[in-house]
Amino acid sequence: MKAISIIKAIASGIIWGLGQLLNGQFLKALFFFVFFASLITIELASSSYFKETDPYDKMLGKDLGDLWYINGFYAEYQFDNINYQPFEDFLVTIGGFENITEELFIEFMAKDLKENNPLTYKNIATSEVFLADGFEDEGKVHIFRRQTLHKDLDNNYYVERDVTQLDGSNKKEYVQTTVLTGVLNENNILYSKEGLTTFVKNGEIYRNSGIYYVRASDNGINVLINILTEEVVPNVASTRVQVVGPLYVLNNQIFEYFEPGLIYNSARLQYKETPLFISFRHAMLNTYSFSWNQYNQSDFTRLMVKVYFHLNPDIKEAFERDFNNFYFDRAGVFIRGYWAVTTLGTTYRVNYTGHMALYDAMVGNQSSQYTLFNLPQVQPLEQIPIRGHVSTMLLLEGLIGVIGSLLLSIFMFWSISDAYKVSEAKRLNEKVLDDVKYFRDVYERSFEYIILFPAIVVLAFISIMPIVFGFVMAFTNISGNASMVDTFDWVGLKNFFALFNFASGLGSSFGQAFWRVLGWTIIWAILSTFTVFFGGFFQALILNSESVVFRKFWRTILILPWAIPALLSQMVFSVMFNEFGFINALLQDIGIYDVLINFGMLKVPFDSLTGLAKFFYLGQDNIQWFTNPFNPTFVRTALVVVNIWLGFPYFMALMTGVMTAIDQTLYEAADIDGANRFQKIFQITMPLVLYSTAPILIMTFSGNFNNFGVIYFITGGGPNAGVASRGFAGDTDILISWMYKLTVDYSIYNMASVFSVLIFLFVGSITAWNLSRTRAFMED
Repeated sequence: MKAISIIKAIASGIIWGLGQLLNGQFLKALFFFVFFASLITIELASSSYFKETDPYDKMLGKDLGDLWYINGFYAEYQFDNINYQPFEDFLVTIGGFENITEELFIEFMAKDLKENNPLTYKNIATSEVFLADGFEDEGKVHIFRRQTLHKDLDNNYYVERDVTQLDGSNKKEYVQTTVLTGVLNENNILYSKEGLTTFVKNGEIYRNSGIYYVRASDNGINVLINILTEEVVPNVASTRVQVVGPLYVLNNQIFEYFEPGLIYNSARLQYKETPLFISFRHAMLNTYSFSWNQYNQSDFTRLMVKVYFHLNPDIKEAFERDFNNFYFDRAGVFIRGYWAVTTLGTTYRVNYTGHMALYDAMVGNQSSQYTLFNLPQVQPLEQIPIRGHVSTMLLLEGLIGVIGSLLLSIFMFWSISDAYKVSEAKRLNEKVLDDVKYFRDVYERSFEYIILFPAIVVLAFISIMPIVFGFVMAFTNISGNASMVDTFDWVGLKNFFALFNFASGLGSSFGQAFWRVLGWTIIWAILSTFTVFFGGFFQALILNSESVVFRKFWRTILILPWAIPALLSQMVFSVMFNEFGFINALLQDIGIYDVLINFGMLKVPFDSLTGLAKFFYLGQDNIQWFTNPFNPTFVRTALVVVNIWLGFPYFMALMTGVMTAIDQTLYEAADIDGANRFQKIFQITMPLVLYSTAPILIMTFSGNFNNFGVIYFITGGGPNAGVASRGFAGDTDILISWMYKLTVDYSIYNMASVFSVLIFLFVGSITAWNLSRTRAFMED
């Protein structure tokens, strides 16, 4: 039955060679199974399938360990004349002293902090404390006690804010507001702070005769703001009140809100110390007094972060989920490769700072009995950055895995096809080659592919992979150096669509710049190709003329520009045609400057010119050959002319050889027919030269489309380069030089990749189409 053949083919797809084994072809089965085993071996060897991974391994430092808590903390807690019942209760809940572990004790520390640091509202007048859970706070008004305002002559106050305009730029406006409660009056908005003075609230709270004030500076003069009435009064002698949390007014009473870990007025509210943590710090002091101590700053910070995680289960869960990814941490090169290419990574870089809310409790403050201020090795790090998935590395590794698996999958499809064909041949009683004859037949029929296969493998990883990597960057949102070591995402064709949207986003700068640069690139490619081509052609005509004496000498002289390294020539021209270079000095010495000044082309302000005079403007003080910001057409023309000198010798040498090979009888026949010199050039010489050099002409066009050196080393892409609103593209930038600056100078990798894809499609299509229409190609 045909179904049996299908089953054997499927079996070969699951385990390569299994179908051949079912067909009774043992040598074939072994051949395919070797490649299958190689695939599995590479996958398993590059994986951690059989190992447990711990997300905390990605965090700095090491654990203090169970023994520290048993020998250090517990002993200190028991024998320092301190006997706290909560600790004893904890020992009972975990089964006694011998069951203490670091994880359990961290959990206990977090529980102790949470129970002793609830969310509260404190009446600052009576010091009465209310738990936030159950506190009726409807109608409370927040007091903005640290803020910079602006004040007008009528004692109205304004707050500054940024407004995004339609073109993407930001504009500042000043909205009238109340002095403490921040209520905005949208009907009174100023667009300039002219006539306004500065009014700064510094956040300090003072009390005088039972009235509470916020301290402020009114144009440099100290004043007080009544918190309940918002009346601004002159500064008087008063008592400073220590307030760290946000203030709220409710029913004419002032409450301070306390939430440990909350960042308010650029400070993080601290967890209050407890007896447990006093003992902890004492134990830490004793531990660090021993010379054998092996703990350092990173270890102590790690402990603080773990306690912080237990206080914030959501953050802990997110950390353990994101930094223990099966595909990233455990999968092998092939499975991880497909995951990496598909997702580009799923975990973003994080920077934990919340653990610093535990500073007073775990390190201590000035009023603490035991502090760790004098122990630098336990001073916590304020920031704990943990690197997430780096998309660039994942993409590179993923492409290696994907390409490697695709190369190996050739043998899978071969195994499936062979198992099905052999099974069908046996079913139909057709002749089936034995294994040895089969492999001999394959070797003879596919010898060239077998020989090329190793080269293809090398080519896939050395050439194809980098090309694919650069290509796919166009479909991501990678941009900036920071994104090279962080996670970015697929955005599909969004970057390409931006080139057609000039109103906002990338299109407002890069979209407009792209079409401007593309237009000049096409003009540059055409002009620079045909000028050097026909410049070389006419030079070859002259040198091939029998009336020219010392032809070998002139050929040698004219070939020198091609013999000199192009980079050197380009830099020499850049120096010679500098605004203060040799060429301008020479023109000034021989009086050309005077003529240009008389014609209004030099030493006149550009703003004073009108009409066609602007197109002939050469510069303010000197001729700006390559830097004229007002007349980019002149700069481009100068660049094309300079390029003729750099490029024509190659075509001159090429066409001289072509012309020498033309059959002279064609010219003799033309003379008999009465053709003149120009008719012989246009009817014989030019068609035959074009026939032989057309492919080179097309390739030269493609090369000039990407002629990076001439643009970059002579003009640097300028003038008017480096402006963000113009996409950082200068007036002489072509696509390739623009791409270089976007990647090297500005790190805008996604748009540079978009342009490289478009260049490939554009140039490749034109080149292929033109080559296919040449006679040389059609007669091949």
